[in-house]
Amino acid sequence: MDFADIGKLLTDGKNLGGLANRIYFGLWNDVAAWPTDPSAPATIELAGTQTGDLVMKAGKRMFELYTTEDAAKLDINVIGEEGGKGYEFLLHVFAPGLHKKLLGFINTTKNEDLVLIAQDSAGQQYLLGCEIRSAKFQGSDGSGTGSTTDGRRGLGMTFAYRTHSLYTYTGTIPLTEAVPEP
Repeated sequence: MDFADIGKLLTDGKNLGGLANRIYFGLWNDVAAWPTDPSAPATIELAGTQTGDLVMKAGKRMFELYTTEDAAKLDINVIGEEGGKGYEFLLHVFAPGLHKKLLGFINTTKNEDLVLIAQDSAGQQYLLGCEIRSAKFQGSDGSGTGSTTDGRRGLGMTFAYRTHSLYTYTGTIPLTEAVPEP
C-alpha cells in the first residue's frame, strides 16, 4: 500500500461533532456474519474501512435506541503497551425519560454481549463488536429524575468495546428480521 497525503477532507467545511440521535443495538450471539476487515488494502482510505454487511441470524434483527440531541458521543482511546497497542471505543448515550422499555433495556443488557452501531454527524458509521469480542455495558452516568422540574430525566449509559484497529462500517443496519435460507 502506498501512503497518501491527508488533507482537511471536510466537504464544504462540514465538521459537526457528536452522534446522530439514534444508535442501534443487538445481541452479539444473534449475529450470523460480520463485515470484513481490510486485508492488503490498496489505499490508506481502504485501510480504515470494513467491507460487507453485518448479518443477523434468522428471525433476529437490530433495534433502535433514541438518544437526546447533543447527548451522545464516541470516545476512542489508545490501550495497550508498546508492541500491543489497540483501541477502546466508549459509546456514551443519554436516553430521555425513565419509562418501562428503557429500564427493561438496561436490566436485560447490563451483563450481555452486545453489538452496537453509532453514526456520527458526517454520516460515518462505527461498529462496536466483532467475531471475537462484543461490546459491553460499562456504567451509567447522569441517570435519574433530575432535582428540578427543568432537570434532565433519563438514563445515561456507557458501552465499551476493545479492538485491534479503527474502521468505519459501510454496510447496512439490519433493522428487519433476517429470513432463513431455503
